[in-house]
Amino acid sequence: MLETQMNREFKLGHRAVKRVGYGAMQLAGPGVFGPPKDRGAALAVLREAVARGVNHIDTSDYDGPHVTNLLIREALAPSPDDLVIVTKIAARRGADGSWIPAMSPAELRQAVHDNLRNLGLDVLEVVNLRGMFGPHGGALVCLETLFTPAVSAAPDGRPGVPRTPPRRIRLHISRSECH
Repeated sequence: MLETQMNREFKLGHRAVKRVGYGAMQLAGPGVFGPPKDRGAALAVLREAVARGVNHIDTSDYDGPHVTNLLIREALAPSPDDLVIVTKIAARRGADGSWIPAMSPAELRQAVHDNLRNLGLDVLEVVNLRGMFGPHGGALVCLETLFTPAVSAAPDGRPGVPRTPPRRIRLHISRSECH
């Protein structure tokens, strides 16, 4: 019964993903900061998860920072066609491992580009905005302004946030307004 539930699929955008995915956050070192104690074991865990049928992985470039995305790239490149990478943006890590909100338009754009580069992808199919509203406050960001022009520029017409030259994103954002 449990195996049947784990293999159920649901739609995530235009893709079908299994109910159970893999959260890569803990692949980084203690406190989700720095490299893993055993890099080989971390790579093996990723490969085994996909071999056992996991077809979506939750990650973020601020885990490590950069560590989990680089491990995913190393372990799984080239990615299987049915693998969906789900990432998060809107935070960064301090030198001490602290979590810092990073919600300005420039920080969000940079986070998308960092995820693309470190994962070795041309398109991010799912980008979640991490809400960080604590002692640092928050930011009101018009995501339509940030990403709608980029989504329409996806190379193959699929929804997603593609690797778009920053100049092109800035041009679109400067012409857009939040309502």
